[in-house]
Amino acid sequence: MSDPRPARMHAAPPGVGLALGGGFARGFAHLGVLKVFEQCRIPISHIAGTSVGSIFGAAYASGAPLARILATSRTIRFRDIARWGVSRLGLASNHRLGDLVERVFDSQRFEDMKIPLAVVATDLASGEPVVFRQGPLVEAIRASCAYPGLFEPIHIGTRCLADGGLVAPVPTEAARQLGAAVVVGVSISNNDGSRSAPKNVFQVVCRAVCAAQKHQLDTWERHADLVIRPDVHSLSWDDFDRAGEAIEAGEAAARAAVPRIQKLLASAERSAALLTNSARGELAETLGRWS
Repeated sequence: MSDPRPARMHAAPPGVGLALGGGFARGFAHLGVLKVFEQCRIPISHIAGTSVGSIFGAAYASGAPLARILATSRTIRFRDIARWGVSRLGLASNHRLGDLVERVFDSQRFEDMKIPLAVVATDLASGEPVVFRQGPLVEAIRASCAYPGLFEPIHIGTRCLADGGLVAPVPTEAARQLGAAVVVGVSISNNDGSRSAPKNVFQVVCRAVCAAQKHQLDTWERHADLVIRPDVHSLSWDDFDRAGEAIEAGEAAARAAVPRIQKLLASAERSAALLTNSARGELAETLGRWS
């Protein structure tokens, strides 16, 4: 005889949907944020990444131990992700990113991630974001990291794709669409902080992209419950040998945000409990009508 009582309904405690933005070498700050989240036992339910945020976000989502990712980060140099070879479409190829993925990640397909993951790139034909959530990781990450003018665009199917930071500097909307109850964005500006005239073509492109991104603040910030902004302005885009400083900046910014994040999670947990109790009541009422 079946039990007429309502089935017990268990909702998993809400976690943070972490949206990691771009920033080249400054992006090592993301690892400092992840380090503090682990130390303070802040659960991460989803991760969305743009550009360098897609690399570190995917590495962590794959299940790779943070200690391994941190150790690798201190040895990474620009040559580990790029190969110079001027073409009509870019100054370098980021094909070597595939080697990094194979060496550091525990899984290499979206379907095998330990934490649900989204990677954002830009469709150069439509100007719209392309959000990857299934299939192999390598090409999605290469596309998300294909900074215009520096790296050649990546062709996937019929699409020609470039850096996700063009349309989603911090992919908070993608994190929300994954189902995150609380979305925390990590914003790392590419701006070099100088008011002098640019000295090379890369600075021209970089400042042009930053200028365009300033007008997108309202777009991505409205999808975030909180934004963490590590102070990495003293670092240049190519300061890969200063990873330790970026990581420390990420730690400091994340630690200052912990109390607010804990309050957001507590509020989300209360809301989830109310919904669960409401669902239990509706189920009991339905079963009562059937009996």
